Amino acid sequence: MYRVLYRKYRPRLFADVIGQPQVTETLRNELTSDRIAHAYLFTGSRGTGKTTCSKILAKAVNCLSPVNGDPCGECKVCRGIDDGSILDVVEIDAASNNGVDDIRMLREEADFTPAAAKYRVYIIDEVHMLSIGAFNALLKTLEEPPPHVIFILATTEVHKLPATILSRCQRFDFHRIAPQDIAERLDYVCRQEGCEIDSDAALLIAGIADGAMRDSLSLLDQAMGQSSRITEELVRKTAGLADKSSLIALTDCIIEHNAAGAVDIIGELHKSSKDMARLCDELVEHFRAMMLLKTMKQPSDILVMSAADLKRTAEQADKMQLPFIISAIDTIQSAHDRMLRGVNRRIEMEMTAVKLCTDGKKNAAELEERVAALEKALALIKTDPTAVTKATQRSSAPKAPVTASRPSAEKMAELRKNAVPMTNWQEVLEDIKKYSKAIAMGFEGSKAYISGKYVLVDSPNDLCFELLKNSSQREKIRESIRLITGKEYSMGRYSYPDEETTGDALSELISDFKKAGVPVDTDGTPQ
Repeated sequence: MYRVLYRKYRPRLFADVIGQPQVTETLRNELTSDRIAHAYLFTGSRGTGKTTCSKILAKAVNCLSPVNGDPCGECKVCRGIDDGSILDVVEIDAASNNGVDDIRMLREEADFTPAAAKYRVYIIDEVHMLSIGAFNALLKTLEEPPPHVIFILATTEVHKLPATILSRCQRFDFHRIAPQDIAERLDYVCRQEGCEIDSDAALLIAGIADGAMRDSLSLLDQAMGQSSRITEELVRKTAGLADKSSLIALTDCIIEHNAAGAVDIIGELHKSSKDMARLCDELVEHFRAMMLLKTMKQPSDILVMSAADLKRTAEQADKMQLPFIISAIDTIQSAHDRMLRGVNRRIEMEMTAVKLCTDGKKNAAELEERVAALEKALALIKTDPTAVTKATQRSSAPKAPVTASRPSAEKMAELRKNAVPMTNWQEVLEDIKKYSKAIAMGFEGSKAYISGKYVLVDSPNDLCFELLKNSSQREKIRESIRLITGKEYSMGRYSYPDEETTGDALSELISDFKKAGVPVDTDGTPQ
């Protein structure tokens, strides 16, 4: 019978386990120094090697001729465990054996000495599925098992385990496997199977698998069933992903405010049976990549994509502002949530695309208006600098980011003088996170103060003030404050940039020119 790849290439030694040195090296050291614990807990996301390491450990503690902590794989015990003829190693699926009676039966069996091996090893997979009664029945045996018994518990949801269980186990956390490590393993498997795989295709599979080796091998298995040459296009077709060019084209339509073009692209993808919820996921990943490109110095360390895709994404990121990108991520995620509640997915996707195109056009119009004001000031500054400065202060001075009318400098000084720290600001941020994790991220590191009827926000990150300029986002924050405190507050900024300067109006105007990219001479005169 054909064996699927993830079973065929399951590691048999600790040295073969990919991407988990913090686990394998510690286990090998314990085995070589004969410091074997009576209970182990393996935690981590799916497909990262928990069950594999459990089986290797079960063989290693019973192997007749271990080699540097690894099982030899050749002795009668190792072969017997592999072929299932030795029954001293027991695998239990806690999802289907989660009752008190099942654990009681296990306890009774544990009292018997091993028939052929040194230890009786119980591997309990998905242990978080046990009932409360079953956990309680396991406690005493887990704390003081017979000397010939070892428990290995594995789970993807360690937070569901009682503290009494956690405290009785030696815990090992399995990390998501790095995309490059997965890609190298896929290349090795393909060479063993007589196939070829492009580097871009291997990285794409690694990105789709999200750090899970088993998922990677399963997707590779599907692709190999169609062709002996694995390309990025074949992987996208196998996984049901939209073509990368479609994502780029859809993003271009958003940048160009081309709602009709965006709807046409969505129609073509729908006609080719692309799932709209999956398209939302891919679009979120694409906008996330642009967000990281605009905020990190070395985003390539995190982003899993080819050099060509990275270049095209960076070009698109340069054409958008960071607040709009974050707002777009929030909009797309909200659309995805509504799709999962049963609405018409195509219509929801089309509405989202049109909204993004419209919001982008509005932001571009505001930017063009500001640039026009600066150009007008530049044209008149040589004739009457004072008049231009006053006009610019009236037409293009920064608007209050969080209130309809910004308090005067004297009023702000009074508010700051009477301000006291808002002790439950973190609770407000947690409530905002329920509404949008992307918006909450913009307020990381911020503080808030209460002064009369105002909540004054202070942050080293100007992004939060950019977000507060959006009336809908501002109202959501006020709603969270109202929910946490039970009171109505106006929003304000703890300090404004121009309050930290000398207050010279001409200097402020020249600063605006520099920010807009207008060349300025050493004496401050625009060129």
